[in-house]
Amino acid sequence: MKAFIKKALQYLAMILLILVALKNILLSLPIRRHGGLQNMLGGMHSTLPLQPRGILPFLSGTLMLLLAYRLYKRVRLAWLIEIIALTMGLTYHLTRHQVLPVRSVLVDVFVLVVLLASYKDFARSSDRITVKRAMGFIFCSFFLVLTNAAIGLFLMKEDIRSIHSIYDAIFSSVKLLVLMDTDSLGIKGAAGEFYSNTLIIINWICIMTSAFLLLKPLVYNPIANIQGKHKARQLVLKYGDNPMAYLALENDKKYFFGSSIEGLCAYSLAGSVFTVCGDMICDEKDSFLFLGEITDFCRKNGYDILFINITEKFHSLLKLAGFGIVKYGEDACFSLAEYNLAGGRAAKVRAAINHANKEEITVSEYKPLERKDHLIEKQMQSITEEWLVQKGGVEMSFMLGGMGLNDPMDRRYFYALSKEGEMLGFVVFLPYMEGKAYLADVTRRRSNAPQGVLEKIIYDAFMKMKEEGVLWGNMGLSPLYNICKEQNSSFTEKVFTFIYENMNKTYDFQALHHAKLKYGPTDWQPRYLAFNPKPFSLNFGYAILKVQMPKNMFKTILPNLLKLDRQ
Repeated sequence: MKAFIKKALQYLAMILLILVALKNILLSLPIRRHGGLQNMLGGMHSTLPLQPRGILPFLSGTLMLLLAYRLYKRVRLAWLIEIIALTMGLTYHLTRHQVLPVRSVLVDVFVLVVLLASYKDFARSSDRITVKRAMGFIFCSFFLVLTNAAIGLFLMKEDIRSIHSIYDAIFSSVKLLVLMDTDSLGIKGAAGEFYSNTLIIINWICIMTSAFLLLKPLVYNPIANIQGKHKARQLVLKYGDNPMAYLALENDKKYFFGSSIEGLCAYSLAGSVFTVCGDMICDEKDSFLFLGEITDFCRKNGYDILFINITEKFHSLLKLAGFGIVKYGEDACFSLAEYNLAGGRAAKVRAAINHANKEEITVSEYKPLERKDHLIEKQMQSITEEWLVQKGGVEMSFMLGGMGLNDPMDRRYFYALSKEGEMLGFVVFLPYMEGKAYLADVTRRRSNAPQGVLEKIIYDAFMKMKEEGVLWGNMGLSPLYNICKEQNSSFTEKVFTFIYENMNKTYDFQALHHAKLKYGPTDWQPRYLAFNPKPFSLNFGYAILKVQMPKNMFKTILPNLLKLDRQ
């Protein structure tokens, strides 16, 4: 409750700053000063033009909006600048006004107290490179503007009472640019007035540019160059025990590499949530240090942290580190040494494969690194295009991969052909556990393909891998399945269970589970979400959806929710 009140006061302070900024911007606009809202909206024909002095409150209001936004992003330098600005403003009011503007002073005092009381929450660092550039820009721009002002004012000394020498011009220029007060110069002519106002505007533009550079938050470089991707691949193959590990090499991921240990974190940003695909990829003995580096980075950047689909490997560590943990579903796993189609649990798959065998469907492995076959790849692309049409053009990502034919790396491709030689479907497998296990990631078939095409591809692929000594096959996650079986289930897990049981019109969780269940997995391994800070909140739910549907989230979800509502 205390944390909630503290955060509410911080947001209230930011809202007050935004309102003051908007007031300054509105006062600078060329609108009537009297006549109320009607004149503001309907009397633009009789307004005064925007004067040079009117630009100043506009620029100051814009700067205040930038500061408020960076405060929302928890940037430490924005906090420091706002503290200095508020202190100077209050000092000015107290020393220059006999009658204090009470409302303005009260707002400033409230915001100042709230910011001072919560200084620890504004810990996000500014980007060091842009801070250096900003300092250089501030020095150079001020020097150039000051030099220009001094020379210009000296040349116009006939129109300015206070300037008699170049030293007077330099002193007056400093006073003009720092205090931004033209009255003290004793300007006599219109030319001098216009020139001094122009200098102030140029100075403000330089201030605004400097502020944008100074307040740019620290952001980890997301560009995955060839060298970075090669390094990521080596770590994935060495330490990737999570079936999702190989998805780190998809183009929708950014990389966080360990600085003191050998480790990799594949993530995407959804708002202010640092969203990780699967587990940390590192040696288990280094996991504590690596988690410390990740949490420290996120603290400096003001990010919340969400791990999606973690295994038991780091479950205890994350819980000990203060993360909230909820079950997210179970993976359909196959111990290939004991897996077969005997018995009732795989009866449907056995029947489907028998049907495919009667149709003389054959399964082969395509090895693009050994020999490129453009006809095979063209048919795969054709099946994918047909599949996308069936899905309404929406392709999920982050927790699902693509075909990767441009750079196959360690992927394995199995495909089915009809007796006439037409490709009917294909499956892309991803390695994990140092190649001792494979995940069936991309599964696609033609809409008119005979029954049993995908079943035959997956089973034949598993059997071939079994012969090669592969230990595990995996058909991926059944999201939200078997979550709320324990008596001590959390509120979030109960909500997930409700979604699984009642919202299958939005996303058919149960149909997806039954599609995996019919294969008769030998093991159902639990998968979890880990998040910090606790409790699980809407921004984490948004992040789960956003990273998987970055371009089509509302297009996909809203129509289904409307269908659900109508039913």
